[in-house]
Amino acid sequence: MNLAQRVRQAVAARRPLPAGRQVVLHLGSQKTGTTAVQSWCREHTAELTAAGVVARTTQPEIRAALDGWYDVARPGADDLLRTFLESAWRTTRAAGLFYSCESNTGPAFAPGIADLYPRITENLAGIARATAGVPRHVQFTVRGYAGFLESAYQQQLKHGKVVRFDELAGRVGATMSWRGVVEEIVRTFGAEHVTVYDYDRDRTGTLPLVGQILTDALERLGAPGIEVGSETSRRSNTRYTQRMAELSLDVLPLLQGADERASFHRFVTDALGRHPAPGDVPASFLDAAGAAALTERYAEDLAWIGSLVELR
Repeated sequence: MNLAQRVRQAVAARRPLPAGRQVVLHLGSQKTGTTAVQSWCREHTAELTAAGVVARTTQPEIRAALDGWYDVARPGADDLLRTFLESAWRTTRAAGLFYSCESNTGPAFAPGIADLYPRITENLAGIARATAGVPRHVQFTVRGYAGFLESAYQQQLKHGKVVRFDELAGRVGATMSWRGVVEEIVRTFGAEHVTVYDYDRDRTGTLPLVGQILTDALERLGAPGIEVGSETSRRSNTRYTQRMAELSLDVLPLLQGADERASFHRFVTDALGRHPAPGDVPASFLDAAGAAALTERYAEDLAWIGSLVELR
């Protein structure tokens, strides 16, 4: 890092945010209802504003503010994020800010690396610098390793990455754990400023996960009067069927460029995802024994997480 970058970061860290303001940082993880949380906020902007809360949850806006990326570890990106968050307070009198972006923590998996979120340390440090000087609380959702692995794999297919599930599972399956991720969040923000949510928890008779995340955030931001209830966003990510996955693996290696891959994804989603053929089933890649082992490990890790931070 050069001298100019170090000076810029030092100035950003010292620059005080407006007095009396506070922020809730909803940082993911990926494939755990983040899209629904973000959509709900956009659909209820007027209610949030009236309650003194400003939301920054539109992913294209966040990406543009960070110069076309989500990675906060890049030199100067923390200052760009700070400026983006400050702009929310310059244009409103709201005291509370709700920020949601699951991509700032980096990719869940990286080629050749077995750990979950291998870039989370650097990215959390950038987020911490961007929000220094203001009370903040972090929300992070974990889910069972089997479901997360399969969902994350489908996300790779969606983005045109040609990788076989067995290859991904062989690299990360034996070591997948949320422990290191949660430890890093706690190390950065403090255990008392972190709430972890269990995506797989049975919430029958209580608020659904999206409602719980939003309700908790609004209470922390001093706006408990908004009732999220059981409402869920109308937007959801399309899940791949078995036929969609198999077709993707056959066709993706033949495509050239991002435009062709994006067009193919739209075709697969529209033609097969929304109108599945008779007998087509949701994509599944793990065998029963592998799924059972991952479920057992997840239960053990949940107990450990619950001993460290608030687990909901």
